[in-house]
Amino acid sequence: MLDKRKQASIYQCLANVGGALSNPQRLKMLSLLCQGEKPIDELARLTGQSIASASAHVKVLRNSNLIATEKRGRSMYCSVADQQVADLWLKMRDLGEVIVPEIREVMREEFDADESLSGMTMAELNEKLERGRFTLLDLRPTSEYDQGHLPKARSVPFDELADLSGRLPKASPMYVYCRGPFCAAAFAGNHWLVDNQFKSQRLRFSVPEWKAAGLPLEAN
Repeated sequence: MLDKRKQASIYQCLANVGGALSNPQRLKMLSLLCQGEKPIDELARLTGQSIASASAHVKVLRNSNLIATEKRGRSMYCSVADQQVADLWLKMRDLGEVIVPEIREVMREEFDADESLSGMTMAELNEKLERGRFTLLDLRPTSEYDQGHLPKARSVPFDELADLSGRLPKASPMYVYCRGPFCAAAFAGNHWLVDNQFKSQRLRFSVPEWKAAGLPLEAN
């Protein structure tokens, strides 16, 4: 006969996962980890938290089996526990655009209103890669690029864009990506390129979306 207590425990465990996802800082940390593993101190810096606060959030995410941690020397590295965790984040983010008017409004008025936003899909880019008559830029930090990037993408971290721009071609089309559809660095970096006479367009997707679609990545 079914033990209803065990059935209830399943709901409780799922509720714990939902609780772990109910904090904006933890969601941002999870989003960052979908780009590649990171030590806690880097997560703290990227999310504007103290190391103590970031560590507390990491504990919640780990206890809910959303992330895994590994001690290396003096640093604790964090990564998503499973590809399905990254898929869950992407589905949650996409669902937000559909059902939450505030999110839909921000995306429509800010990020998607950008005239230099490319409408190219991942499948179209994958086909276009074979011809190679364009430049594909990855504006993420080098550490994320090295863990996995779109095929044939060049690493030009956003913080180094101005310094490295002299090596980029101005005559051919350029597509840039960073950390996804509402990444401020992708938005600002692409506009800097356009303002400096590059034929640049911003892609709405990044590595997690590409990976979730089953498309191949390159890694250094």
